[in-house]
Amino acid sequence: MFNSVLHTKWSILIKGIKGARFRLVVDKDKPHQSTVVWEFENEKIQKDIEKIIAEEIVRFTKALPNKEIHFQGEVELDFTST
Repeated sequence: MFNSVLHTKWSILIKGIKGARFRLVVDKDKPHQSTVVWEFENEKIQKDIEKIIAEEIVRFTKALPNKEIHFQGEVELDFTST
């Protein structure tokens, strides 16, 4: 869901805002990880984009289903990679 938002919404959200560049960097060896690189012409443009990002985070988190799970029991296995 998150990647689809990156692919579909951001080109529209920054349309008409001159001086902002959005780039999505994906490592083919780690397809589950994405890095967004922003470039701004000046601090005002950066602040404008930060405001849009904050608004979109609120919208995105509201769209997530509430998946609260209650369970009980004892941990049988617990592995940590090093």
